[in-house]
Amino acid sequence: MTDNGTVAEQSAVSIAIDLGWRFAELYDAERLPGPSGKRPHLPEYLPGLGEMTAHEKARALSARVGADLAVLGKATGGKLPDASTIDRALAIPGHKRDSVRSAVHDLYLEVRDGLAGGDPAVALAFGLGRMLADTTLLPSSKSPAVLVREFDKGRISNAFEWLDDLDSALPPRAAAAVEMSLGAWEDWVAKAMKGDAIPPGKVDGLAIRALRRQGKMWRRLLTGEQLAEHLLDSKAYIGAAASLLAKLRKLTFHYAWKWLWAIVLALGAIAAAVWASVTYAPAGSARVAAVIASAAGFLGVSWTGIRATLGRALRQAESAMWDAEVVAAIGKAATILPKSKLDRPEPPKVEEPEDEDEDAGPAGAA
Repeated sequence: MTDNGTVAEQSAVSIAIDLGWRFAELYDAERLPGPSGKRPHLPEYLPGLGEMTAHEKARALSARVGADLAVLGKATGGKLPDASTIDRALAIPGHKRDSVRSAVHDLYLEVRDGLAGGDPAVALAFGLGRMLADTTLLPSSKSPAVLVREFDKGRISNAFEWLDDLDSALPPRAAAAVEMSLGAWEDWVAKAMKGDAIPPGKVDGLAIRALRRQGKMWRRLLTGEQLAEHLLDSKAYIGAAASLLAKLRKLTFHYAWKWLWAIVLALGAIAAAVWASVTYAPAGSARVAAVIASAAGFLGVSWTGIRATLGRALRQAESAMWDAEVVAAIGKAATILPKSKLDRPEPPKVEEPEDEDEDAGPAGAA
């Protein structure tokens, strides 16, 4: 594939992940209210993103879906619908939540079925975005059973397979970073369980906030908004280098131990030859010196061969081992588990009373 083709494929896959994520974000939203119908008084200052109402947030998500659809259609060369049906449903005053979700559902199915008939990688990415979004948006502290369901072993195994399949079409090391942090969360949920369920109170608001932040990290990595390498600082690279040196030393000792018998055998043969020459050779220092010189030459040739073989093995392994160390460091930096320093309570946001709480699960979400 040409460089242009690779870039186009990566762009389409990343956009498809974002599109699937935005669909799930809209469908899973706890509230999807319509416009208030009242013109608000002019505020003292222009409101920021944190002061958006629930209706404004839903409209912004719908706009994001529409933008992704337009860009993905151009990237794939196909014709995709727009998000106008969602916009119309949101614009009706006093509408029910499910009337908007119905529009989201119908458009999602239309897009999903359309992508399924085109590029398989793009269709897979669309499903992966939706799946990962549900994994981080649906659980809440009030519904720990949902957390168990979302991190079911079979379900997470599918996510691992999809990430592996899309690895070459995603930003460098993004898939590996998401896999590592996803595995860390799978382990965390498994440790939190007793039997087949999580005890009440085990999943608190801090854990859910960490999960929400983790989801944002996954989306940013997979869509290229956050480059994986930029998660590392100098301390992380120093740690990766120290770990690499330790493993190279271990590899060297392993190699030497594996071939210890050959080294000992060669040295024994040389020692025996020197001893026999000195003991049984005819009188004269010239004869002894010649034998010793030959033995020393043989020893030098043998060590040169061993050193060359070991050096070649280390050079071949070093690049792969360094890449593995960097990926491990990135995976660690990309993982946001509960009880970390990132989970300190956030300052209160200025929002209208009807806005959903970050910890609240989507009421009645499928």
